Amino acid sequence: MLLNRIIPLGIPLAWLNLVKEKKRFFAAVAGITFAVTMMMFQMGLNSALFEQVVGPHAKMKADIFVVSSQYEYLGVSKGFPLRRLVQAEGLAEVEQVVPMYVGALPLINTENQSTREVFIMAWDPAREAFSDPEISSQRWKLKRDGVALYDRLSRPELGPFVREVEQSGEAVTEVANRRVTIEGLFSCAPTFVADGNMLMNEATFLPLWPGGDRAVVSLGLIQLKPGADAEAVLTELGSFLPQDVRLYTRKGFLEYEMQYWRERTPIGFVITASMAVALIVGAVIVYQILYTDVTDHLEEYATLKSIGFRDSYFTGVILQESVILSVFGFIPGTALTAVMFYFTRQVAHMATYLDPLNCVIIFFLTLFMCLIAGALATRKLRAANPAEIF
Repeated sequence: MLLNRIIPLGIPLAWLNLVKEKKRFFAAVAGITFAVTMMMFQMGLNSALFEQVVGPHAKMKADIFVVSSQYEYLGVSKGFPLRRLVQAEGLAEVEQVVPMYVGALPLINTENQSTREVFIMAWDPAREAFSDPEISSQRWKLKRDGVALYDRLSRPELGPFVREVEQSGEAVTEVANRRVTIEGLFSCAPTFVADGNMLMNEATFLPLWPGGDRAVVSLGLIQLKPGADAEAVLTELGSFLPQDVRLYTRKGFLEYEMQYWRERTPIGFVITASMAVALIVGAVIVYQILYTDVTDHLEEYATLKSIGFRDSYFTGVILQESVILSVFGFIPGTALTAVMFYFTRQVAHMATYLDPLNCVIIFFLTLFMCLIAGALATRKLRAANPAEIF
């Protein structure tokens, strides 16, 4: 009784109109499913891409990061003097500083002799530079020159090194035309900078890097003593360090790096544009389906209009059809996206998962899309004159 008062005859009529032409109904659901899948996948991909691009940064053990004043992103950065870290180490709150040397160098695939770039991070392994237990437990291997650790999630095109290390304990290759022995594996995943990652000590890396100089640091890691306030230390360091360096808290550094890729590269625009296209395509499909439904039932609607039903009633029926379509398209779209996320994790090693907040956002975008299409489809009905129809 209460339902009839809230929506008199609405839901039954809206549902029957939709399912009368089953092919049309399934076509509409398929169109909305496509739009939902594309939007949700792009949102998940967007989050995963920007999390992946700061994967190496997130594994570094630092409360404050020091970079050059001309720093762009981790793969492209002019260095700064090592003495800046020596100056910072003089603060009572600083427990340890770690100079890092980074860059992409050519790696030879020993199977086909092809060459691709691998991103290398190097430091003095006597110091703890990474919070990842897998790296920490193996850093003693890097004390020997010519030894490296290799990212098991690197793209397979770089070479068979993961398989060789798992089978025999080591793999031999060349980096920048010099012999390097891979004696361990860790997990990080490729980024926009290179197809894979490698760790080695600074003594191995600097001779490989053109113009490599220990006194010129790519990235400085400052680890604070327990209880120290990172923001306060950042302010104090900024008060006496020269302007040739920039300082970031851990959170600020990760945000800067993601913002760089989001705003200064086409990636963010492409993903946003793809979502907009999906929204428009879905709206057009729903509009065509509902407009055809209105046209096919125009005489029936005109009969109801002639006996006193108002335009608001017909608008309500069409909008209810829009809501039904949005729900029926959202459910399979979400399920299909979950499957695509699974294969993306397996193939590309990207952290693509269904996020509850993203699901809510996409549902309301889908609902909005369908309601707008439904409202546009009722224009012909509202303008119809029963006398002219008959």
